[in-house]
Amino acid sequence: MKKIAAAILAVGLLISFSPIAQAQEYGKIRALQQRAAYVTKQKNDYIIRVLTSYKILHEINEQGVVFRLNMDDKWLDITAIEIVPVLKEAADKRQQVAAHELYFFTADGILDVVSELTIR
Repeated sequence: MKKIAAAILAVGLLISFSPIAQAQEYGKIRALQQRAAYVTKQKNDYIIRVLTSYKILHEINEQGVVFRLNMDDKWLDITAIEIVPVLKEAADKRQQVAAHELYFFTADGILDVVSELTIR
């Protein structure tokens, strides 16, 4: 009898706290989505700052993503962009980011741009 009562109590608790658990999970997912959107905007803004600093003509879409570059009076469609940190060793043997290398992948090849601008 005690086992049945404990099982019923456990099921009742699970059912009653289920909306709270779902709300907490929804809150975590929403926070992760907001962080991902912030990081993506920060990345896109950095790419635009680098291209502007080198006076490379570019076009962005409505989401703020660079999708075309003008090189040698020819517009190139970008298929992917990678940002790779360039590290240098400090006096205390720790690695520090000295610059970033941006790779713009197009059908005509890869454009490689090195920038010492900070991302943040």
